Amino acid sequence: MVDDLDKCIDNYSKEWRQAFLLLLLVGTPGIFNAIQISTYVFLVDKPSYWCDVPVLKAAGWSNQMILNVSTQYTNYLPEKIEECSYYNRNYQIFAKNGYNWSMQHLNNANLIKCQYYDYSSRESVVSEWNLVCDNVALKSNIQAAIAFGKFVGGFIFGSISDTYGRKFAFNLAVFIYMFSGPSAALVDSYIFFLIIRFLIGVAGSGVYESSYTIATELTSGKTRTLLCLLMNLSYPIGYVLLSIVAYYTRLWRKLLLTLSLPLFGLLIQCWYLPESPKWLMSQGRKRQAWDVMTKLLPSASYVENNEDNNHQIDISQKSKKTSGKCMEFLSTFTSLFSTWDLSAKTLICFTCGFVCGLSYYVIALNGDNISADRYVYIALNGVVEGIAYVATVPLLVYVGRKKAVSGLFFISGILQLSLFTMPPEEQPYFLLFMAMLGKFCVSAVFSVCLLFISELYPTAIRNTGLGTSLTISQIGTIIAPYVVELLGAKAWYIPSTVCGILCIFVASLVLMLPETKGTVLPDTLEDMKNIKSVKMSNCFIF
Repeated sequence: MVDDLDKCIDNYSKEWRQAFLLLLLVGTPGIFNAIQISTYVFLVDKPSYWCDVPVLKAAGWSNQMILNVSTQYTNYLPEKIEECSYYNRNYQIFAKNGYNWSMQHLNNANLIKCQYYDYSSRESVVSEWNLVCDNVALKSNIQAAIAFGKFVGGFIFGSISDTYGRKFAFNLAVFIYMFSGPSAALVDSYIFFLIIRFLIGVAGSGVYESSYTIATELTSGKTRTLLCLLMNLSYPIGYVLLSIVAYYTRLWRKLLLTLSLPLFGLLIQCWYLPESPKWLMSQGRKRQAWDVMTKLLPSASYVENNEDNNHQIDISQKSKKTSGKCMEFLSTFTSLFSTWDLSAKTLICFTCGFVCGLSYYVIALNGDNISADRYVYIALNGVVEGIAYVATVPLLVYVGRKKAVSGLFFISGILQLSLFTMPPEEQPYFLLFMAMLGKFCVSAVFSVCLLFISELYPTAIRNTGLGTSLTISQIGTIIAPYVVELLGAKAWYIPSTVCGILCIFVASLVLMLPETKGTVLPDTLEDMKNIKSVKMSNCFIF
């Protein structure tokens, strides 16, 4: 019966109109995910800021007058002001006697930290919650919250999807998305804003992973490969759309509301996106699986037999085994470290995932540190990433996995390290060009890494190996905004230098792995004895 279903899925995959419609349904969530996770760049636009002196402002003093008596900026303003302290003077006397008198009585004074702040513009969350100076780390929390949400969402919705169905998980995530998206534009509390951002991350992970699984289980062969590739292109599309919308919508609340209202369009997917027939079949719900298949492919037919009822009885007993799923997962996870060879492969895969996630988002968020226009920078990120995904197709066909992954990591590392030698004020366009080349390599290596990692493990633990590696990559995603904001504040080149060193380090580790192109993939842990292991001599075998 399963073979018959697979044949119908093969026939369905050959219907290009149906495949295109499926792509529209499963590809849209990726566009929204890219938009939501990259809004951070525009939400935290840092204007000029300085210490506000309320008593002088109440007296009608202009910003320039206040700066003249409270800071070292006397009679001039630099292009960008970032002041966290001001002179400890008696400003009530200044307000009483006027500006001209005050300028003639500027005695020496100690600097003290700002009690209040004023800004050149109030279009971002930075001015909303004073995310400057000692509070600069709080700005990074905004991006870390959504990244942590994606991290948690992967676990939660992976379990929900396997237990209650792909479509149920998708619908639940959509409703969380529709609630949390617009809510982020309306809350006044920083803490509540972080909670909402966390929920957006959880929902984003749920809708994308569920729809991706439906796409892979409803297609086969070349159609599946092409569909998954085109689904990856949804992220670049989202980056370009975000840049366009953000350029014309500068106020952060209005921007979030504008970007979140289209989320209600996902109700179309909730209605039309089908459940996975393969999942229904795995649950013993053959009648329902064939009902779904018949709607998708009218020529599909199903003849009920007595075995179905017996199978239904077996499935009903699965609920008793739910308590053992946690132990089963732990057993599968520990299998990743069951031998020295598997342990070495797993640690290298985890390192690849971490560095991929870190580098990907450090480059995406690092526009300000290399003095690039944020709107152009994010749009270019999208265009370059789209080209990178397409370029991986011939790379996988003609080049080995190991050579592709190691080479791309190495080139990306060299490009990011080269930024250190180029002051942004002297060669801004060339610096941007080099950063985009690094982005190209990181995006391409992320795509190729997924295939390489999956081929290193036997079928019995392949999904666990790939899933945990992707989970580790989310840790890099969580850390990325702190690297950009905190280390970038010390020196503009530190974030790219850190990623460059890590990329070159990983490139050397990957060389120790065996090549998997053209090899027969192992099915069991026992089969791993016949597979080449991790060793130093592999560095010279390509």
